[in-house]
Amino acid sequence: MAILSEHVESYLADLRPPRARVMAEMEEFATREGVPIVQWETGRMLAALAGSLDARVLEVGTAIGYSALHMAEALRQGSIVTLERDPGRVAQATDYLRRAGVADRVQIVDGDAKETIPGVEGPFDLLFLDATKGEYRDYLELAEPKLTDRALLVVDNLLMSGEVAGGEGGFWPAETVEAGRAFNEALLRSEHWRGAVLAVGDGVGLASRVI
Repeated sequence: MAILSEHVESYLADLRPPRARVMAEMEEFATREGVPIVQWETGRMLAALAGSLDARVLEVGTAIGYSALHMAEALRQGSIVTLERDPGRVAQATDYLRRAGVADRVQIVDGDAKETIPGVEGPFDLLFLDATKGEYRDYLELAEPKLTDRALLVVDNLLMSGEVAGGEGGFWPAETVEAGRAFNEALLRSEHWRGAVLAVGDGVGLASRVI
């Protein structure tokens, strides 16, 4: 279920520029195989943020590397450490990123993020969360000590097809929807983050640290 009206969704889709061959291939594969990737607008937002900071990025949830590719294409001196627990997805992402010519900017760490985050070496300028939704607060708590004072936080799927707002659908498990609502409330009431939940893609959280 879309979070925007159909005519707005259609308009935004028509605005999207042509994608490079590997990115288009990734989108086609994700659609065909049901692989969860960020929506294009979310990827573009990540690219704009990462590129403006020329950031060192920590990404939790690689999947096939689609969001990492968006960001890596925008980097000059920056780099990405991305965490993925599915070995099959790690192999797919490695291949896509190599063929897209950005493998030198992306380090993929294989393993459960709750176990691998403590071992990655910061500091990071941008943290992107897009893995198990019910564990977002755990990832953030583990990653916070590794972030710079001016780091940005980006979080995907915070509206969950509109279901966190009570919309119909049933695609997301009830416990996941409840976890999403709790995360959204905690983010906007946080003393450590100045954040908002935006109707971009499937709902994107964007926040900066309170210094």
